[in-house]
Order: sequence, then C-alpha cells, then structure tokens
Amino acid sequence: MKLSHLTRIALVGVLATGLIALAGCSIKGGTNDQGANSPSPSAQSGDQAPESPQQNDKTGGPQQNDNANKGGNLPADAVENTAMVAYVNGDQVLFVDQETQTPYIPTNIDDAKIIYNGQEIDEDDLVAGNIVKVTGNGVMAESYPGQYPGIYQVEVIEQGSPADAEQYADIVDTVFAAPDQSQVPSGSLDYKTSDAQVSVVLNPYEFEWHWKTEDGQTSTSEVDGFAADGMGEFAENVADARVGGATDAFIAFSVNPTSVEIERTPLAKGSQPKIDPAAEDANVPCTLGEDGAIALSIEPNYLYEVKATFPQGEAEYAFYTLS
Repeated sequence: MKLSHLTRIALVGVLATGLIALAGCSIKGGTNDQGANSPSPSAQSGDQAPESPQQNDKTGGPQQNDNANKGGNLPADAVENTAMVAYVNGDQVLFVDQETQTPYIPTNIDDAKIIYNGQEIDEDDLVAGNIVKVTGNGVMAESYPGQYPGIYQVEVIEQGSPADAEQYADIVDTVFAAPDQSQVPSGSLDYKTSDAQVSVVLNPYEFEWHWKTEDGQTSTSEVDGFAADGMGEFAENVADARVGGATDAFIAFSVNPTSVEIERTPLAKGSQPKIDPAAEDANVPCTLGEDGAIALSIEPNYLYEVKATFPQGEAEYAFYTLS
C-alpha cells in the first residue's frame, strides 16, 4: 500500500502557477477550515445582503476595477447557464441554476470576471436576488451542493432583490449548516470528456478522525486500509475513471482540506486493472484553491492516491484511470 502510512507522502512538484518546492498541493490564497457546510449565516454577524451593484458607486453605477474590460475571448467550448444569487456573505456565495433549480457554490469565483452594465465589479458587489449569466467549462462536482471551480465569467443580467432569493432560504440554511463532526468527508473527482461531464465519488479507505461529543469529550475513529494489496489488486472502494489522455480534473470534499498530497502508480499491463507492486510511485502536482477545490491533471493507466488533511484528522482516497 503506497499511502497507508499518513506521514510517508511528500510532494515536491506543483503546478506551473507556483513553481516552489513544497510538499503537497500548492495553496492558492487562504484555505477555510470547512467546506460548503460552514457555520449557519444566522450565527454570523454581517448576514445582511450586500448592496446591489448599482448602489456601490455614488454616480449610480458599480465601482469599476482597474482591470475592467481586460481579458481575451472566452474559450470556444465555454458553457453558459443562468442562475440566481441565493446567498452572499463574504466568501460564502451560493448560486441556484434557474433551469434545474440546482444549488451550487461558484468556487474560485474571485478568479472569474464579474460584469455589471458592461463594467467589471468585485464578487462582494453581488447581492442576493441578482440574476446572473454564468460562463464556464461546464465541469461541476456532483456533491451537495455542487461545486463549480471552472467559471470564467459572471454577468449580472437582472438586478432582482433579496426578497426574490427568499424562496431558497431552506436551501441556504441546509448548505451552510454546521456539519456532522463525526462524519469523515466524502469527495468527488470531476472532469470533462468530449462526450460528457463526469463525476466520480471518492470514499475514504483509510482515516483517523477526531470529534467532540455533546458532553465535550473527544472521540476518535480510525480505520486502516489499502488502495492495492500485495498482489496489486485494488480494494473494493477504489473508484475508476476513464479518460482519453491528459485531462484537467478537480477534486472536492464535503469539508475543505487544509492540505492535500497526491501520488500515482502506473497500472500493470493485462486485462485486469491492477498495479505492479514493485512499480515506483510518483508525486502529482496539484493546486489547493482557497475554496477547497483541488486542481490536477490526470492521465490514463494510473492508480491515484490522495491523502487529505482536515482540521479533525486525515483520510486517504484512491481512484484508477483507464483509457
């Protein structure tokens, strides 16, 4: 087992966005301790909706960034959808797709171009009730709520009002409710092929988890496992993914990790997917975004093992790729 000991893995490669010698995924911005299931907005101060975009400028228009109207054309394969801003509070933002009524978090929205009346604005200028046209790569993590890290542009097409978003109050309360501290996070691997958007569920095969009980005591749950046994055969809960070649992918967890380390091992040749136990593993460059999404590139015919560290412990996940 390549990743069975939680202290063995040390990554030294990172994506081209940060060529620095660090173990694990390079970290983009800050990292929250919790993912989508963070404290309820009712428990926070400042849970009033921010001003609508046109109110932020004394002249009646949105404040324009120095970068306004810069940037090239959107990719030819960009996908558009219409959503309502259901909730905004600092870095907590929730959209609801207006066609499917599916809630999702626009992860890494700070990297997207946000436009109102032809001018570029900040994400803080969005307000609950805004109707927006979202343009991105179409790859959304099928967790609950969905997570959409590949957004290129968000354009406010209708102002709306916070009252319009009240229909989603129950969803907002559910999404931002405190998580069950005893549950080890689940994950998803998401990528796009020429034919479809693909989401693969990732369940931990090994973990050490700690949480506080109602009486204030600390409980611990620990499971030892392996991704591949001594013969190279995969454990039952190792997921499989099919890709035609090098493919951009995202991994998201139900709780934001504080660090992530990934390594891969080539599959052995043969009709049955397995690894050669004697094969050497290699570190996989990855980037951990401030919203908890992990960006990486995957290739066919490898076993990928992911060690994620959370505020409450560590867990290991695995998937293998076929062409």
